[in-house]
This record gives sequence, structure tokens and C-alpha cells, in this order.
Amino acid sequence: MLQMPCALKLFLTVSCALLGPAVAAATTSGKPDKAATLTAIEGGSGLVDLRLSASATALFDAPVTGLAIGDGDGTAVPFSVDPADPVVRLRLAGADAVRITLDPDGASPVVLPAVPVDAAPEHPVPSWAMGRVWYQVFPERYRNGSPRNDPTGPTTYRVPWNAAWDRVTPDELEAGWNHGASSRFRFDRDQLGGSLYHVVWHRRYGGDLQGVVETLPHLKALGVDGIYLTPIFAASSMHKYDTADYRHIDPTFGNPGSVSDADVPSEAQTADPATWGWTTADRYFIDEFLPACRAAGMRVMIDVSWNHTGRDFWAFDHVVRHGEESPYADWFEVTFDDAGNIDQWNAWDRPNGYLPRFKRTATGDLHPDVKQHIFDVTSRWMDPNGDGDPSDGVDGWRLDVAAEIAMPFWVDWRAHVKRINPDALLVAEIWDDARSFFGGRAFDAQMNFPFSKPVVRWLGTDPAMTADELAGELDRVCTQHPAIDLAQMTILDSHDTARIASMLLNPGRGGYDTNAQPHTENGQGYRRERPPAEIYGRVVMGVAIQSLFAGSPMVYYGTEWGMHGADDPDNRKPTPWPDLGAPEDPDDVPQPNVRDRVAAWLALRHDEALGDVLRVGRVRTLRTGEPGVFAFVRQLDGVTVLAVANRGPRPYAGAQDVIARLGLSVGGRLENITPDTEPIADIDVVLPGAVGAWMWSAGTTGRE
Repeated sequence: MLQMPCALKLFLTVSCALLGPAVAAATTSGKPDKAATLTAIEGGSGLVDLRLSASATALFDAPVTGLAIGDGDGTAVPFSVDPADPVVRLRLAGADAVRITLDPDGASPVVLPAVPVDAAPEHPVPSWAMGRVWYQVFPERYRNGSPRNDPTGPTTYRVPWNAAWDRVTPDELEAGWNHGASSRFRFDRDQLGGSLYHVVWHRRYGGDLQGVVETLPHLKALGVDGIYLTPIFAASSMHKYDTADYRHIDPTFGNPGSVSDADVPSEAQTADPATWGWTTADRYFIDEFLPACRAAGMRVMIDVSWNHTGRDFWAFDHVVRHGEESPYADWFEVTFDDAGNIDQWNAWDRPNGYLPRFKRTATGDLHPDVKQHIFDVTSRWMDPNGDGDPSDGVDGWRLDVAAEIAMPFWVDWRAHVKRINPDALLVAEIWDDARSFFGGRAFDAQMNFPFSKPVVRWLGTDPAMTADELAGELDRVCTQHPAIDLAQMTILDSHDTARIASMLLNPGRGGYDTNAQPHTENGQGYRRERPPAEIYGRVVMGVAIQSLFAGSPMVYYGTEWGMHGADDPDNRKPTPWPDLGAPEDPDDVPQPNVRDRVAAWLALRHDEALGDVLRVGRVRTLRTGEPGVFAFVRQLDGVTVLAVANRGPRPYAGAQDVIARLGLSVGGRLENITPDTEPIADIDVVLPGAVGAWMWSAGTTGRE
């Protein structure tokens, strides 16, 4: 049974006139001096949260029957206001004041003092980022759109796109052995997980930016309107977090033709931006890739680590070759021997490792020369032609291992970014609560692992977790400023975790994405096979929750095709595109049914009647008392959406009761908005493994 306090009857009038005598007359004896407070969320549309004051809510304790919004008398719109959480989310564009009328019995209205409207948020978050649907692309494994730029060389091994992931050929082993003559490769017959984990790191499949452009129609049909690219700057690895050059796009990702020596920067290119020039890959990214994404209605966010580089990084390589005489010797945490040659260095992965760290100052800031180089690189990709108009550059940045750089750097870098483009988005990879970095200090949002962890646990990795526990954890997650909550990237999995399907196939392993690497001691026994249909039903349930809950859902590439895999490297298989033929391993055959169900849920964010409330509406979790039934509502103006997810083994027959207790069964219009791909019986029953959704509105919905 749903547990909810009773509600108030609330009428609200938005006034476009300045406050005048009529308002002053409303402040009579017995009325609260302050009716409500407003929290500005987004200035352009006047999006605000209106919270009734304690003295206002104390006046009444009665079921809700109406809310009025509009000029003058307004239009009656029924709405539920919980005295324990008396908040309404509204759009007040152009309004100067809000007048509230409380009317418990329809005959005794009390007009409260007017509340002036100031809809400019103190620390604005880009409005376009609130509620956006992101798709994470791992370029090397996404799609090969230009075979001519495929990686070659002694440190890589080309593998056919549809080859079985676990199959290691004698040629691949030999290539790995030969590479090992001058690198870390050492064949260990006792390697946990087998020979795959000796050679997989050198595999290349040829994915590139051309492949992303080819699939823009697929992404648009999926409901995506934002592309998050893992690093695309020049680097030797398949993941590109070992950056060799921030100044240039990797030619195997961006060059539409054959990669040549012209794509390799000469030593004449220094830290001075005037020496940099543009490669063919650079121009493709700026002149073709970004415009193609914009034409498809998609924003582009790129990934970078300012914390560390690769050993091939041009400045570190200069230090290796020239020692302490290099002008870049102070860029890194290095020591030199008596002859002035590099001796040791600190790296992110280990001492003398593959990912050298940039040098810090005493305050934790980056070395001034490094900082200037990063600022110059930032300007280059945000405003490529340098004309002061950032419309030809990237829309945002995802910052890898962001918490490992101290706040002084981020404060200055954010200011630099916002000077170039105040509407740019900054998203941090921080796995825990990141509120100390928000509020205009460093970032606009984070990859919302605090959302992911409880949701994935409740979906199945922790079978004992109840829906009420999930609701409690998500209540704590959604306590940032409302604009931040809406921009948070609500993810289920990523390139840093096992895939969601495989996590759900492996319950009871200690939490979210734990003990999930089969080539490690703790990962022994991790199931790597294709999950059954029931598990994919839970995956779709997770996407449904993402689509309906507050935040900006992010889909990891291939989730829509039913991709599965343990943690790195198994989570980075090539996408099984249906038009490329059947994969060699039957477990990797794409699943159009999963794609259709994922697309159906994500499409609700673009629905004419539903889009606004799902993108920017307020969220409130409900307590159902059923361990396997999670419910919540979204609200904006006179529209409320109810979502009920049934993880349990039995049909849930309480949805009608939920609707009644929310006050949504009287007046207005109620309709089932559950996609027809989902197995829901009717408004009375949510079947096991299903999510049901209903929309209540005051008038017609535009969905007829």
C-alpha cells in the first residue's frame, strides 16, 4: 500500500503585472507573512521550484482538488501538494509575481501574499543539458566507417569485426610474442582467464568517427540527442587515455583517407599554438563530424584527462630524449641522473608507468606552463577558428579522474571555458557525491554513479535490496541544486564497468561493478556468457527508470543491441551491427527486440506532451511497501507522470491505488503512456519484470 500524507488544495496565479495595491491588501491578519520561496532553475523559460512556507502548509490538511496557473483568474489544474514536501515545479517566463490561493473546501479561499519572481539562477547550468539523452561512444569499437585509416604497426593486431571475442589465433599469439621482445608482453601459461588476456590489449578493430557519422540516423531513432566521445586525441592505445597530443585528433579516428607521415606532428610544433596547424583528421572533426552531429540535432561532448598523458606525449617524449635540458622538463614529476638524463617519473598507473602525471604546485594546481598549454588546447577545440563564436567547436567536456586534480586548477579552467562559451557543459568523472565541485566552482554535473549504484543493486546485483531502500538512496542523490540534478548523467554502465547485462547476471559479488574482471584473482567465477531473456528485461527496466527519472540518461554503446561483457577489456567488444552480418560467436548476435524496447522508452523524452516533464520536471519517490516495486512521480506545471517498476515475481495491483492517493483520479485526463513494447496488462496490474507509466494532465495531451 502506498504511504503518502494527505494533500493541500492549492490555487496559484501567475501574474505578469508588477506588484501593486491588490497584493498588499492580501497580507491580512491570520495569513502567513511569507507564502512561499522560489528556487530558480533555468532563466530563459522561468523554470522554478515553488515551495510553500511552513506557515502556509500548516493552514490546511485536506485532499487536493485544484491548482490554478495563469494570468488573472488562471486555469484550474488539479495538483497534489504534500505538506511534508510542498513543492511545485513551474515555468514562469515573463511573470513578475506569483499569487497563491489555498482552498480546502471550495468555499473558503485564502489568498496568500504574492511572491516576486526572479528566475535567474545564481550558478546557471546549460539549459540544453538538462534532461538530454546521451550515448557514449568508444570509437575504436563502435563502427569502422573508413577502413583506409585502420591502425597498423608492430604494436597492434588487426582483428575482423565479427570475429569471436574469445578466439585467439596462433598468428595473434605470435604477434603478441614479437611485440613482447621490446615491451611488457610476457607469455604466462598460468594467466588467469587464458591467453585472451595476453593479447587483447593490442587488438584493433578500426572503429572511427566516420563510423559514428554513418550511424547518426540509428542514434536519432534511438532517442539520442547528445554524443559523448571517449578520448579522440592522438594516442597509441585503443582507449586513448594515454594521450600523445591534445593538439590533434588521432588519424586512425579522423582521417577519412589513408594515414600518412603528414598526420604525425613534427618537432617544429611546440607549446606555442601558432606552430600547431591542422591535420586532415583535425579538419574532418571540425568541418564534417561536428556539423553532421549538429544537423542531426545532437550535441557533442569530448573526453580528456588533464591529470596524466601517455609516455608518447610529445612533451614527455622531448624530456626523454633531451633530459633536463628540455624546456618541458618541469611539466612532469620526474628526476634526472647526474648526466641530466631522465631517471624516474611518477605516473597515474605506477612509478615509471605508462601514464606520466603532470607536475603540481604547492596548492595542487598544475604547473603554470602545463596549465597554459591546457588552456590553449581548450580554446582550440571550443572555438577552432578563433573568431569569438564557439558554434564551430565542441559543446562540452567530460573530465577523466577529475578529483585527482585540486580545486585551484578547476576554478581557473572553468572560468576559461565559460569565457569562451558560457553555455558549455562540464561533466566530471567522480564516483561519489561531487557536490563540493558544483555551485559554479568546477563542474556542472558528474557521471552520476551515486544514481547507478543503488539502481543496479535493486535491479538485481543485490537481491535483498528493497524498493524503499532504493527510494531512500535516490532521495539522497537528488539533493543537489535542481538544475544540477537535471544535468547529472544518470548511467547504468560505461567503459569503466562491466556491462549492465553481465552485472545482473552476476548477483551477490559485493555491490556495483565489483570483482568483475575474469583475468584477476577476485574475478574468478564471473559469468561471461550471454544472459537469458529475463536479465535483458531487467536491462530494459533500468533504461525505463533512466528515461522516466530526473537527470540526463546515458546509454553505453551497444546496450541497445544486447551487448554483454565483464569489466575491462570485455566491456569493449565491437558493436554487433546487424548490417555487418552474423557475429562468429552466437552469443554476440544483436537483439533487435532489446533495441526496440530501449528506443520506445527513450522516445518519451521527445514526446510532444511528455518531453518537458521528463526532461525538466521535479521528481519525488514514493514508498510502496513492496520490496520489488519502485514508484516515483515527475511533475511540471499541470502535468504529472507516475512510474511503477515491478522487479518482483508477482503482478502488482496497486497502481490504481497510487493514482488515487496522488489525487490524479479526479478531474483532468489520465492516460497510460507505457510503450506498447512492454508487457503491462492495464492500469490495475503491472506485470512482473515490467514498468508501467501514466500521465495525468489538466486538459488534452496532444497524444491523440
